[in-house]
Amino acid sequence: MQFRARFRALLAALAGLLVLPTGGFAALPAGGETTEQTICRLIETSASAEALPVDFFTRLIWRESSFRPGVTSPAGAKGIAQFMPGTAAERGLEDPFDPEAAIPASAGYLATLRARFGNLGLAAAAYNAGPTRLARWIADGGYLPLETEDYVLFITGRPVAEWAAKGREAPAAPTPAPIGPGEIDAGMARPGTGARAPRISAVKTAMADCATTVAAIRKSAPRIYDGVYAPYGVQLAGNFSKARAIAAYERQAGRFPALLAGKPTLILGSRAPGRGRHAFYRVRLPAGTLKEASAFCRDLKRAGGNCVVLRN
Repeated sequence: MQFRARFRALLAALAGLLVLPTGGFAALPAGGETTEQTICRLIETSASAEALPVDFFTRLIWRESSFRPGVTSPAGAKGIAQFMPGTAAERGLEDPFDPEAAIPASAGYLATLRARFGNLGLAAAAYNAGPTRLARWIADGGYLPLETEDYVLFITGRPVAEWAAKGREAPAAPTPAPIGPGEIDAGMARPGTGARAPRISAVKTAMADCATTVAAIRKSAPRIYDGVYAPYGVQLAGNFSKARAIAAYERQAGRFPALLAGKPTLILGSRAPGRGRHAFYRVRLPAGTLKEASAFCRDLKRAGGNCVVLRN
């Protein structure tokens, strides 16, 4: 009986942790979503809600952060969708480091930019350079930052100048097309007018889902986009209630500030088999190696905390 109890406890640890209201732990069913699958689900759901092509939105989010929810750029942009503080406030985004909030906010912002500038290529340019700067470039000419030109080309497969050409729908497909974003905003409007240009059928390609798009990006540029997040994570709390998962983590952080204060954490809800559409929310501390994750978890346990090391 004692052996069986230890075996069940081991399986529970390997499957994941569920923090109960009392602070105890129970097993999460095995075979749930990976971190990347969760992010892709959020991308696909948000893209659908705002009528954005999934491959376009996937490439934009990847270009922003390589799917890393906890990053901050040197300019101060935060989270998986790289919101600047002012833009986050304008969009009502309280926590840009929360992918469940940031990804839908990003899709909504892109839809707003598309409505303003007439097509998705210019929406992407405005997302990167800022709408004021893009509007000035459209009105007065000159140059956009090279970063913005590269950004739009990576996401759409076409130069930003082609997207800005008046009287044209979708620009002619580039040669070669870099990973084939689908028919992005076919029926492209003239910038600032909302008028639709004649349809051009040459730009139609097969639309790709998020996972397929990410795989293509990795294959084409593995040295530039070498990972979506840390390969290992120290799971500090988890619950089917997001608020309870966060509260459980905050209790641990309050008990062990020397170990947890200021540490970057990932809060993400993943679906598990047999649980329908209910997400299981995990609070994890990213780690670059298994050794690093194991050492941190060991120190936390020695101090009296709870954790488990899992591969992301």
